[in-house]
Amino acid sequence: MVKKIFKIIGRIFLILLLLLILAIGVIFVVDKIMDSQAWDKLIQGGYVNTVSVNGHKMNVCIRGNKDAEFTVVSMEGLNSMANVVEMEPAIEPLKDKYCFAFVDRAGYGLSEDTHEEQTVEQVVSDCRAALEGAGLKKPYVLMGHSFGGVYSSYWEMTYPEEVKGVIYLDPTQIGSLEDISEMTEARHADFMMYATVIASKLGLDRVFFNVKEYTVNLQTDKQKEYAEAIWGLCPRTWTVCSEENNYAENVRKTAELISPNDIPKLYIDAAAYTVEDIKATMAYEKKIMEEAGVNSDDMSIPESAIDERFVESQKSFYERNIKTYIDKLGNVTYVNIPGNHSIFKHKPEEVSKAIGEFLDKLK
Repeated sequence: MVKKIFKIIGRIFLILLLLLILAIGVIFVVDKIMDSQAWDKLIQGGYVNTVSVNGHKMNVCIRGNKDAEFTVVSMEGLNSMANVVEMEPAIEPLKDKYCFAFVDRAGYGLSEDTHEEQTVEQVVSDCRAALEGAGLKKPYVLMGHSFGGVYSSYWEMTYPEEVKGVIYLDPTQIGSLEDISEMTEARHADFMMYATVIASKLGLDRVFFNVKEYTVNLQTDKQKEYAEAIWGLCPRTWTVCSEENNYAENVRKTAELISPNDIPKLYIDAAAYTVEDIKATMAYEKKIMEEAGVNSDDMSIPESAIDERFVESQKSFYERNIKTYIDKLGNVTYVNIPGNHSIFKHKPEEVSKAIGEFLDKLK
């Protein structure tokens, strides 16, 4: 009797396992069909321009005036897959005068994933090779958002002869050594991060991944369509895991190189320093979370906590981190545009104006 029960349970388990494998197989095939459709859409939209770099393909999307005297190179932040689509509203008014190159790092956007360790040296080397492969001329104006600012600083300090200027878009700050230690000590890719990469490679991301969370704050339906196509291709990659594992070391290496120089820099700070601006930013973030179907009730900072003491803590953060970083860099024009961390999506007109004025002075 017991053997019979175990035999039945074994058959049920086998059937369930076969059904699971079949379901994953169907999802995988459907995902590949949707990937093909996404590539067709992105090719037609002019987003695909791949070059071979170190055994893998990297995408370099070029926008604007290819005859401009320098190339503005956009460097996305960590896990930002649709950088070119997200930045387009901010660069649109500038495309007649300037050339913009959006280099998707390995495993980002339309570039192939790789198991190569994503050290700061490797990332910068790949980007330089991709630009050369795409036939884009030097000098470069580096434009780094978030952690892209760390790569921009390393690039500028290591190859100053090819850098005409640097634009920091609410970058990761490399201020005091104490704060760097606090910022980096807990960064690493955990089991769940690796698991989501495997799920993504199997096509399961299309079932469980909420693309709207990343595209809802784009301005037009066409933008959202292209961004969703890019995010759908593979939102989780091995290289992002590698960047997490190399985060602390990449920051440390860059911090050790930084010293003031005469290369012109624009630093756009998206932090808010008044009660009104902080509440306005929170209202914007709450709105996009709700539109994406994400619960906004558990926002990290309750509105009731926004008072003058909180403002003072923001100002203290500026003095300790942002100002320290600016002083270390040298020759920086500082602009405060209070808003969301992806400030180029939140306030593209203001960002465009600041970038345009900076680039005009470099000519």
